[in-house]
Amino acid sequence: MIRRSDGGSLVQAVIVIAIVTILVIRAYLAATGYPQIGGKTLHIAHALWGGAAMIIAIIVLLSFAGRRARALAVLLGGIGFGLFLDEVGKFVTKTNDYFFAPAVSIMYVVLVVLLLVNRAIQDTRRSSPQGELSEALIRTAEAVVGGATAAERQDIRGLLNSAVAGGADPATVDEVSRVLEGAPEDPPSAADRLRARLLPGDLEAKFGRHTTQAAAWLLTAFSLAGLISASVTIAEDLDAGTGIAVSAIGRFGGSTLAFVLCVAALFLHGRNPHSLRPLRMLRAAALVTMLLTEVFDFVAEQFGALINVAIGLAALAVFSYRINFLTRRTRPAVSESDPAAAVDPSVTVSRTRTL
Repeated sequence: MIRRSDGGSLVQAVIVIAIVTILVIRAYLAATGYPQIGGKTLHIAHALWGGAAMIIAIIVLLSFAGRRARALAVLLGGIGFGLFLDEVGKFVTKTNDYFFAPAVSIMYVVLVVLLLVNRAIQDTRRSSPQGELSEALIRTAEAVVGGATAAERQDIRGLLNSAVAGGADPATVDEVSRVLEGAPEDPPSAADRLRARLLPGDLEAKFGRHTTQAAAWLLTAFSLAGLISASVTIAEDLDAGTGIAVSAIGRFGGSTLAFVLCVAALFLHGRNPHSLRPLRMLRAAALVTMLLTEVFDFVAEQFGALINVAIGLAALAVFSYRINFLTRRTRPAVSESDPAAAVDPSVTVSRTRTL
């Protein structure tokens, strides 16, 4: 199976849309008094609407090609999955309890596992030259139909360069490149324009460095606060003689581990600011916060833990982006005779054919 280089972002979009859908549904139902569709004898649960949206998304993907079809499938799939997952409490209890307290934790675990699986697919599955050439060909065909921005053309050229360096047929790559050059030109996307305006030139590197430091200190303080809070809860449970709650133990363990990782990472980062090791430790601390600490927070507080999740998720995004940025900067050259070809995806195909 050919892995799409932008597949990780598409899956993340589905998950984010699902989360937003769950929050909107919960807010709407609470505001309207939990109305039901179906009359006196029937109850058409919104999980059914979610299933319908997901199958429509699959049909769109199987029936149509191009970015618009993919965007529609991502939207429908995310909404459908959110509608379906929101009613998980009904399907894990004999009483069909929509308000089953651990249901929120189940939703959270499912979404985090999907994010981890998506990350594993992107990080561990290596692309072959044939796979890169195939993806470049598919994306070029989409560009011919719907146009391509300068950033998208650069990504496709990067795939072609990498395919040639890996041993793909240069003549085939040259044909794909010529087709790409004839594709209509699209203006930069809103995200590209915003990034270029906010982070021109080398400002992206400086901004990323300062943002990473701020996120590291924020996560350290957050982990320490969680450690203190869990310790107080455990002490109160011991004084009351009611036994220590499992959620308090889980929060204590997760916060302790995250705090230790953060402190060690800050120490290493101070000694070598350009090393990837402290960044990976910080990312591990953010993952511990997301996977362990916040699971128990949801058990204790349900949707009240969303603010804590936002902090962990923001820190994880900052660390992951910084790691990817430094990895691109330190990417090894394809050839000693032309080291720029490995770090500059805008290098032309005719240039890489001399490697």
